[in-house]
Amino acid sequence: MAQNIRELITLQIGHHANFVGTHWWNLQEASFVYNSSSTSDINHDFLFREGVTSQRQETYTPRLLCIDTKGSLHSLPAHGSLYNPIQPDHSTSEASWDGPVELIQQLPEEKNEYLMDLEQEDARFLGPADEDKDICIDDSSISNKVPDFHLAPSQKIYDLTKSVKVWSDFLRPHFHPTSIYLLDDTLVKSARTSGNTDETIWGFPLGSALFQREEVEDEITDRIRRLAESCNSLQGFQILSDIHDGMGGVCYGVLQHLADEYGSKDSITFATTPSQLSPVIPQARILTRAAIVQENNPYITSSVMAAFVDTASLVYRSRTSPLPLSYVVDMLSPGGRNVAAGSVALPLGLRFDQAMLEWLQQGHKPNLVSLSAGCDYTVAPISEIRVIRGVPSSRLVRPDTKLPPGVHYTTASQLYNEFLQESHTPPSMRMVTGVQDPLKLNPPFPSIFSGTFTEDGYANNVATTNIKSAPCAAGLHQGAGIGHLLQHLVTAAEKLDVTKVPSLVEEGLDKDGWSGVVEDLRNITRNYCINNIEIDSSDND
Repeated sequence: MAQNIRELITLQIGHHANFVGTHWWNLQEASFVYNSSSTSDINHDFLFREGVTSQRQETYTPRLLCIDTKGSLHSLPAHGSLYNPIQPDHSTSEASWDGPVELIQQLPEEKNEYLMDLEQEDARFLGPADEDKDICIDDSSISNKVPDFHLAPSQKIYDLTKSVKVWSDFLRPHFHPTSIYLLDDTLVKSARTSGNTDETIWGFPLGSALFQREEVEDEITDRIRRLAESCNSLQGFQILSDIHDGMGGVCYGVLQHLADEYGSKDSITFATTPSQLSPVIPQARILTRAAIVQENNPYITSSVMAAFVDTASLVYRSRTSPLPLSYVVDMLSPGGRNVAAGSVALPLGLRFDQAMLEWLQQGHKPNLVSLSAGCDYTVAPISEIRVIRGVPSSRLVRPDTKLPPGVHYTTASQLYNEFLQESHTPPSMRMVTGVQDPLKLNPPFPSIFSGTFTEDGYANNVATTNIKSAPCAAGLHQGAGIGHLLQHLVTAAEKLDVTKVPSLVEEGLDKDGWSGVVEDLRNITRNYCINNIEIDSSDND
C-alpha cells in the first residue's frame, strides 16, 4: 500500500442504506483493473484493505461495518465465506450416545440466477479444492497474480427486479467476516405492527435506546475500533444511514461515539430513505433526463443513490491529487452549516458524435438533478464540489477546432470548470474535479435508462439493450435552498402535537422530549439565516 494513503472507514446503518451500499461496492468492484496494460484514475486503497485467508489466498476487502437486523441476509452468512472453510455436515452417526437422534435442518434460502452464477464462477476461479473467493483485487498491488479474463456473470443480462428481496441477493464482492453486525431479536420484540400489514416499524427513540444497550454498543464500537487499528493513517469515516426508522437512532449513537473517541477525524454522512417515503416533487419525478425508476423497488431506486455516492466520493479517492476529507467537510460546512445537498446527472447527456466543448457551446450542460428531496440546491449557492467522470481527453475538443491562443484542455473537469465560471450565480467556493473512468454498469446494476444510448452511455439514435458504462456527473452543494428546506421542517415540527401520535408516545417521547427535538432543529436552521434574519418559509410556498 502506498505511503501517502489516508484510509477511510465506511459505516452502513439500516436496510435501505445497505441496498445503496451493495450497489456502491458492486460499482467499485466493476471498476477494478485486472491487468497491467490498463489504467485507472481511482485509488481503491482508500476504502479497501489487503488480507490473507487461512488458505493463503490474498484478499482485498472493504474497510466496512454493515449494521442491519436479523433476517436481512437470506443466503449470505453473517460471517461471510471468505475466511471460513466449508463446515462438514453433521449426521446422526456422529452422536455420542446410543439413543435415537432427530435431525432438524432448516432449508437454505433459495438463490437467484445471479448468485448461482457467482458460485459457479468462484469454483472455476479458485478450483475445486477451495470454495473461497476473492474478487476484490487491485492491480496496483497484486495485478500479476490475477488471471486476465472477464467473469461470466458480468457478460450476462439479468432481470433481478422481482427476485431481489434483500441487499445480499445481489452482492458481488466479499466482505470481511466481521463486516456485518445484525441487531438481535430485541428489535423485533420491541417494534410495533403497522396498520393492516405484518411489517414491523420502529422509530428514532427505540433505535437510540437499542444502541445504548451495553452488548449492542460494545459490539459496534469494538468493531469500529478494530477497523481503525488496522489503518496506518485514518482520516475519517463515510457513513450511509437510514433516517426514516429506528436506524436513525442507532446512527445517532454511532455519531456520538465517533465524536467522543475519534474527535480529530472527519466524517461525511449520506442520509438514505426508501423512495416511497420521500416528498413527491417535480425534480424527484424527473430524476435524470434518461432514467426510469420503478417506485417502491429498493433494488432499482437505490442504484441511483449509489451512482451518486460512487461519483461524488471520487473527490477524495482519486489517484491524482485527492482532496483530504477534512477539506471536503470544511468546504461544505461554512459557518456551522452542517447539512448539504446532493445531485447527479446520469448519464451526462453528451452525444456519441459530439465533443464536450461543442456540446457545451450549443447550450447543453450536465443535467444535475437534486437527490435531496424538497431541496433546490441552486438557490443562493455558497459552496459546492462537482465531479465529472467518463469523458476521455480524446472527446474534449474536435481535432479541427481552433482554440484561442494559449488555451488547451487536458481534462473534462478543466473544461467543465471553465463553463461553470460563466454561471450567473457562482458560489463563493467551488471545486471541480474528475476522472476518466466512467461509471461501470456491469451486472447486477439494473437497467434504468430510457431513450437511446450507445454501449458506453452516449446519446444515440439507435438503442442498445446492454449499456456497459456511462459518463456522469455529481455534485455536493451548500446554499440557502437547504435553509428553506430546514425551515419547512421546523414549521411542520412546531405544529405537531406529539401526544396525538401514538407511535411516538409508545416509544417514550413526550411533549418535553419533542420540544427538545424541535429546538435542536431550530439551532441547525439558524446557521442558514442571512444577516441574523430568520428564513421565512412562507416566501417559498
